[in-house]
Amino acid sequence: MNDPQSQSNPQPKSQPQSKPKTQSHPETRPTFQDRLEYLSLRLMGLLMGALPRPMALGLAWPLGVFAFDIVRIRRRVTLENLAQAFPDRSPAERRRIGRGAFINLAVVAVEMLRARHLTREKVLSLVHMDEESEALHHRIMKEGKGAVFVGGHYSTWELMAARLAATGFPTLIIVQQQRNPLVNRDLAKSRDRLGFHLVDRGKAVRYVLSMLKEGGVVGILADQDAGPRFGIFIDFFGRPASTYQGPAGFALRCGAPLVGAWIHREGISYTAGYRRLDEEALVGLPPDADEETRIRRLTEAYVQWFEERIRMDPDQYFWLHRRWKTRPEQQTEKS
Repeated sequence: MNDPQSQSNPQPKSQPQSKPKTQSHPETRPTFQDRLEYLSLRLMGLLMGALPRPMALGLAWPLGVFAFDIVRIRRRVTLENLAQAFPDRSPAERRRIGRGAFINLAVVAVEMLRARHLTREKVLSLVHMDEESEALHHRIMKEGKGAVFVGGHYSTWELMAARLAATGFPTLIIVQQQRNPLVNRDLAKSRDRLGFHLVDRGKAVRYVLSMLKEGGVVGILADQDAGPRFGIFIDFFGRPASTYQGPAGFALRCGAPLVGAWIHREGISYTAGYRRLDEEALVGLPPDADEETRIRRLTEAYVQWFEERIRMDPDQYFWLHRRWKTRPEQQTEKS
């Protein structure tokens, strides 16, 4: 892979003046429980960091199996989701996929505990990006309209954000803050060091618009239940799922491309790729199509593309979330 910072590629724009620093909620006073949790995480992080990476990741397998088969927290939700998504597969096969999802979550945890040891160079070495995707990223950024990269809770999604930022362009990631302010602060430092900044999803709008207008990158994980108020219903594995409109809405409002972002774990390394979604999704729409229609088209394109990739290896998806929690009738009642 060519060096993304070579002279043949466009240079990243300067950081927008209004770009927020990663929010760490300093006004929240940590409780004793917060401090205990944080201390436990730091100790685990030191342990995982001291181990060779293959050995640390090797621990994820027994941890995931133990969580699925013994602890069983969220096991029922996981198997219910898999029954909805794969009704044609046997219960034994769905249990195998569910166990794999728990193992993947353990891998995510190990990678996050080791995040303070990551550098931009290590991220570029660890996550291989195909040349076509790399070229697409630079071509889009050269247009100067910024870009909305939309992904989901698949494989080690934190490394997808790190790989996105490692290219060198100003990068803002929308997240939901953790309850523990000490954990938030620690995560913020690790992510800042890797070149991407966080904004809480409840306060994201003005920062996202500013970043896009300045030609930067915005990353959003948009695969979880959006509730009856903010979501539109898009079929996901053949069943209507309340889906966030934000990625499509931001892209349309700023004239920015909408790009699907994907990462997949292969052994102890990763492959990643991008696909531009907005051009194909809007083909055939009349010029005077309203915003609601355009948002739906773009959101459908993302959900369909994401589902196709999950089907390729469902073990690495986060099936523990109640993706179909909100039903269409709930939205009708709210309106």
